Amino acid sequence: MQRGWKAVAAVVALLGVGGPASAHEFVCWKWVEVPGSDWSSDGPPVVRQFPVKLKVGYLLENLHPTGPSMAMEVEERLMEPYGFRFPFPAPMTLGVGEEREASFELELKSHDDCMAMAASDGKADAHFDSSLWVKWELGQTQCAARVTCCTPSVDCRRVCSPESPGCAGSLEEKAPTRHAGFFKLHEQALRQCLSHGRVDLGRVGPVESLEQALGLLWASPGLYRDGQARGDGEALRLELARETLVGVCNARLFGNSAGTLLGMARQALSLSSGEGLGGLVEKLKRHNASGAGEALPPGFDAGRATPAHAARIAEDPTRPEP
Repeated sequence: MQRGWKAVAAVVALLGVGGPASAHEFVCWKWVEVPGSDWSSDGPPVVRQFPVKLKVGYLLENLHPTGPSMAMEVEERLMEPYGFRFPFPAPMTLGVGEEREASFELELKSHDDCMAMAASDGKADAHFDSSLWVKWELGQTQCAARVTCCTPSVDCRRVCSPESPGCAGSLEEKAPTRHAGFFKLHEQALRQCLSHGRVDLGRVGPVESLEQALGLLWASPGLYRDGQARGDGEALRLELARETLVGVCNARLFGNSAGTLLGMARQALSLSSGEGLGGLVEKLKRHNASGAGEALPPGFDAGRATPAHAARIAEDPTRPEP
């Protein structure tokens, strides 16, 4: 990861395109790490500072239960004009349970560069959507990620290059925090948080394992894991539970206690009424992002970001109430 990045966001999208059953079967993941992007929401990361280097990550896995799978074609057309050299030569064979991971760095020097990328996908908007296609003898799959360009004069800013010797951050000292996007990607940091004990989240229940914690962080506010829709109240309860878990981890790992907010959140999560949940969600989101640009305590090792694995083992602990 590049030195000087203040926050990391990632998108992991998995889109399967059905094909006839065959002796080959792949799944792929793709994500984009955007420095300075706030990933406390579930939307795509936003490029807000220039110049910037985005890190595009890929993971391919053979899903066939008994035999190897051969990819005949692997392509990423949107990135090719920008110096992309694909690290997965085809044809490529992966054994049972085998996976292959790679990354690509994309540099954007200005907002104009970002908008040029947005235009290159054929859509007249401020987003660029890029897809990795994997094709085998009788089937294919794709994984895609979206990135949004900031709006000039509203949320764009120019900063010095992270590689510049004179590049320095704010001199104001703040207590460090990390938002939900950080903990959903850094399993090692989340494990250290849970090593202090379980996190009680009222009617949502206790979070005791890494899989449950990741499940809460990766869960969809709109749907339970069985596809059943959440009501508005339950969606807010999930978001408050998520931000409360993140706030507890910020307190345990970095000493940022959030004042009385965590106590208020836990009390609200214990009530059947959904009143006031939205306001608490927003307050905790702001708190959890307030020190995102500050250095972590000396000696603290968050580990590397593992979005594909984290998403794979996440187990949403929430269930529809009878």
